[in-house]
Amino acid sequence: MSSSSLEEKALLSLVQSYEGRAWATSLNGWSANSGIPVCEWKGVTCRVNMDGGPAVVAEVSLPSAGLSGTIPTELGLLTELEHLTLKNNILQGSIPQEVANLQKLTTLDLTECFLTGTLPQRFESPNLKTLLLANNAISGRFFETDDSPHLQNIKEIRMENNLLTGTLHGPSMIRMPHLETLSLSDNDLSGLIPGEELGALPALHYLYLDTNHFVGPLPSQLAQIGKAQILELWVQDNAISGTVPASYVRFDRIHDFFIDGNKLTGALPPDLCGPEINADFFANVPSEAERNYCDSIACPAGSVAFEGVYPCEKCSGGEAARLKNRYLGQTGKCSDFDQRDILKIFHDATTKAGPWSGVSDWADETKNVCDMTGVTCDAHSNVVEIMLKNRRLEGHIPDEIGFLSFLESLDLSDNALMGYVPSDLQWTSLKRFDISGNKI
Repeated sequence: MSSSSLEEKALLSLVQSYEGRAWATSLNGWSANSGIPVCEWKGVTCRVNMDGGPAVVAEVSLPSAGLSGTIPTELGLLTELEHLTLKNNILQGSIPQEVANLQKLTTLDLTECFLTGTLPQRFESPNLKTLLLANNAISGRFFETDDSPHLQNIKEIRMENNLLTGTLHGPSMIRMPHLETLSLSDNDLSGLIPGEELGALPALHYLYLDTNHFVGPLPSQLAQIGKAQILELWVQDNAISGTVPASYVRFDRIHDFFIDGNKLTGALPPDLCGPEINADFFANVPSEAERNYCDSIACPAGSVAFEGVYPCEKCSGGEAARLKNRYLGQTGKCSDFDQRDILKIFHDATTKAGPWSGVSDWADETKNVCDMTGVTCDAHSNVVEIMLKNRRLEGHIPDEIGFLSFLESLDLSDNALMGYVPSDLQWTSLKRFDISGNKI
């Protein structure tokens, strides 16, 4: 079969379904019997064959074309393909490895195509610069194969609003020296942010990691001397703890920086705040009005806001309120939990698969907190001990448990708890903590 016949076969595989054939009838070409050369089909661009042979298909661009079906493996026959754009169509199923194996691919845009399946770990084209897979339901882990050819020249990766899990693999990150944009917002990623590797990327300007499950500190190494080129950094709505590193003042050209909805404490480095950062929040504020530019990054501890940033509302209640609202960029309402509230939240979070084994009176609102099974209080009715060893707890340890400030002993061993240990436990008085025998 000639190369032109193979290309025709590959392209027609996109329209083999009933819906596809109906779609193709309204387009120029897209039929074996149309008599129109492949290079004149709508959405197809060819280039001269450097070997002197017939022109070859170099681009297929059918964005928002009403195309439906799946991405066929036959597209792998388009060995000279450089650009494949099928965004905003209904292309269910996964990305075929045959497409990932195309060795001359420069652009792959499958944004918002209803795709599922796992993310291919290898793309074989060393020329791949733009990989756009946002707004699908792609699962699996972000790239962990640090010898994949596509890493060496990739400039833009957009995979926001998918179902990616696992951690970010530092050795893969460091292999992307030309990376300018990395967008992984709205996934299920977890673990630590690999700051040393990301901070070593000299071209990285746009980093979006918001609305995931990242934990640990904001890495100071993200702003390395001579390499701090980030212009936009979104890490809001994770479980990041600690303080904002003073090294971030090296981001001297940053204009978008969002950290709200985390577990960050302390004060923002004053030199990081200024009129040019997150400027939209003060766009309609009269010039003569007093303004704290740090509020456009995150509201201070002891206050809340709808989005965790300006305008900020101070929590009433003085120091007691501040101790219950310790985090920067807190959203929603001021927290005012009492001990009963906290224990109810804990009970609800650990009975996802049914009640605990043995006596369980934590749901009894008439029961005195200090008389609940497994709870011990001091002479002032402060909860100091919780002993729930081997009680068939299933679920996770909620953050709110950290606001039992007098808690000294917590034994949750030999249960089926999952997730992470909340950093909020730093606010307790814990001397003994046992979570052995769980899935944490």
